[in-house]
Amino acid sequence: MSNDVWSITTGVPLLLCSAVALALIIERYSYVLRCKGLGAQTYHSIITALTEKNTAKALEIATSARTGYQAAVQVLAVHQKSDKTLRDEAVKIALLRHANLLKRRLSGLTTIAALAPMLGLLGTIIGLMRSFHDIGLNSGPVEPAIIADGLWQALSTTAAGMVIAVSCVLFHALIQSRIRRHLAQATDLLNHLSHTLHADTVKVSEPQP
Repeated sequence: MSNDVWSITTGVPLLLCSAVALALIIERYSYVLRCKGLGAQTYHSIITALTEKNTAKALEIATSARTGYQAAVQVLAVHQKSDKTLRDEAVKIALLRHANLLKRRLSGLTTIAALAPMLGLLGTIIGLMRSFHDIGLNSGPVEPAIIADGLWQALSTTAAGMVIAVSCVLFHALIQSRIRRHLAQATDLLNHLSHTLHADTVKVSEPQP
């Protein structure tokens, strides 16, 4: 009975960590995958239109494209005739909201990555304590099986904690990398569109000779 209590005491926290980590990984990765960026052909069409000084066409393509940062593009379209500083600030706020949604709950993975090894180490200490406790209760010769059982528990919890931590760190880095690429494309496109709109406004406002 006491052995079962020791196993539950060390195993349940790690089991909860692994379940929460798995749920976070699945939820965050699927959400980030759904927030797609522009395809290569669509992005090329927008850049081509901007190169040809056809800002209206470029903005139309960007607005009609289904991207994760569609709200920021819509804000840009609404403020296309506003002052560049005001327009850029509005787009920045919209893009920041989108970035916050992408990064939501990622801190949970880093917390579990830090917590799991410590729980594994706690299991190691409890396993060693159990081994010495069993040795103390044995009045006869110390059998290897008595020590081996406690050491197995000690080492298995450490290994489980490390596996959980490594998985969290790996998927956190993978998700963060995808978010960075997604936001880099959004920032580049929105800056390019805003700069071209500003150039068009300056050109129109210039006095004719």
